[in-house]
Amino acid sequence: MGKREVVYDFQRLRDYALWYYFRYFPSNKKLMMKLVEKSKLEPELAPRVFSDIEHLLEEDKIIESKIKNYIFRNKNVSYIRLKMIEKSFPRQKIEKFLVEDIWIDDGSLLNKDFLLKKIENYRQKGKSKLYIKNKLVDRKEDKSIVEECLNEVFWDDWELKALKKEYDKLQLSLSIEKDKQKIIQRLLSKWFCYDDIKKVLFF
Repeated sequence: MGKREVVYDFQRLRDYALWYYFRYFPSNKKLMMKLVEKSKLEPELAPRVFSDIEHLLEEDKIIESKIKNYIFRNKNVSYIRLKMIEKSFPRQKIEKFLVEDIWIDDGSLLNKDFLLKKIENYRQKGKSKLYIKNKLVDRKEDKSIVEECLNEVFWDDWELKALKKEYDKLQLSLSIEKDKQKIIQRLLSKWFCYDDIKKVLFF
């Protein structure tokens, strides 16, 4: 026997709305979507309940809190914007908060200790400096601190060794005599520097 569908009256839907809101702190749009979903047998209930509790909803404060939490977790601006939009928060409010409250000093949102660990993790996976820089520099304000951390982590000739290792792997699958150009393209696609690639291939 299938599960019985719950029938919502006004009070039951209102109780659900308050429970859902104070448990998940969703966007107003997301809350309304949930109410419509729960009251599909009585579609007029959703707007009535939403209107009844609207004075309790604080979307601006929720946007601020969620964005600050992402920043605390060292998420970059693109990630923050994407996640907030996925949660159905208004794009205009997201941008307003980012511009007026977060970017006011035009500084980087990235934390140096976090960056050093992240870069070291990429390095252990054999990623090039250019690859890492491309991943971590989300805004022009990030460039300086990312480059500083890259220089601290890549202080030796490690990248040249990583390039040589990647080149040796490609030799196993490609004929060096026939596919030298293809090898160059493969290495460039992994963000290794062309000058370093030439050193490995031609010297």
